[in-house]
Amino acid sequence: SYNMRKLLGLLLFLSVGFSQITDKNFKSNVNGGVTLAIFESDWQEQPFDKDIIKGISGYEDCEIIYVKSEEAPKATKKLRLRNFPSMVLFYDGSKQETWKADMDGELDCDNKDIKKAISDLFSGDVF
Repeated sequence: SYNMRKLLGLLLFLSVGFSQITDKNFKSNVNGGVTLAIFESDWQEQPFDKDIIKGISGYEDCEIIYVKSEEAPKATKKLRLRNFPSMVLFYDGSKQETWKADMDGELDCDNKDIKKAISDLFSGDVF
C-alpha cells in the first residue's frame, strides 16, 4: 500500500545518516572529484527512486552523497532547489549539472543521463 511504501521510504531515509551533510561541511563533501548530491526534504511528495542512480556509485569514481535540505538550507537555496528530490552533479566542487524534481517530485532523468553527464566531464569537449 501507499502508506507502507511511504513508511519504508522514511525509514530508509532516516537510516542513511543524513545528519552528516550540513552547510558547514557541504563544500568539503563535493570538493574532490565527481560527486552526485541527492537533495531530499522532510516534506517531499515522492520517496527518492533509487533506480535512477543504479550503477552510478563508483562510475568514474563518482561518489554519492545525500543531503537533507533542512540540514543544509544555504546550499539548497544557493542551488535554487525548491522541489525534492533533486540532484546536482559536482566536479571538484563546481556545479556541472542539475536535475530538479517537478511539482509532483518526479525527476526527468535516468541513470543513462547521469552517466552521460559524468562521461562528458572527462571527454574534453569544450562547447
